[in-house]
Amino acid sequence: MRILIVFFLAPLSLLAVSGCASFNKQKDLKSIESFPVCYSYGCKTIQTVTLHKEQWLIIESLFLPTATTPKQERKQISLAIAQMETFIGDITQTKNDLPGTFAALFHNLVDQMDCVDEATNTTVYLKLFRQRGFINFHKEGHRINRGLFFNGWPHTSAVMTDTQTGAAFAVDSWFHKNGIGPEIIPTKLWYSGWHPAPKGADLLPPKESSL
Repeated sequence: MRILIVFFLAPLSLLAVSGCASFNKQKDLKSIESFPVCYSYGCKTIQTVTLHKEQWLIIESLFLPTATTPKQERKQISLAIAQMETFIGDITQTKNDLPGTFAALFHNLVDQMDCVDEATNTTVYLKLFRQRGFINFHKEGHRINRGLFFNGWPHTSAVMTDTQTGAAFAVDSWFHKNGIGPEIIPTKLWYSGWHPAPKGADLLPPKESSL
């Protein structure tokens, strides 16, 4: 993506393979009490972050009352990830992260996140929720990829599995600016090249999934 900024008038063929940083750059970020957050496109910067007790209590409150169905829990997860992004944005100075990738073309990428950053961080947040007992119906998995000339730009997302049914869901926070709930949709739909309608989406609070 940095190539795009310097050579904005380069052929579209170059743009097509640069929607996000390399899919091959998998970061094994273990989520513990102090946990890593990455940004600056392709996890160029990794910062260790610690939330204080009061912040964790706020996150926990978003999972109360305890979900009785996977659908209800997915709604809670969306709200909790949005709140995590708000807390983390203040700590890492990424609170002005813009939606998608191309919106940041003319911005300094140091405080921005591409889909690799977003997917990596969301996976860490999901693992933290599970470790702390906030979620019971879902488990995080390895991030998923799509694109490379088929079904749109190259793109990657976090994923979680419904532990009751085995159904997999993309948890994609890349579509929206910092602090907006991720899109949680079946992976089959996500792989098709699905993209949310852009009409004022980033001005709204995290939406409740209908899934």
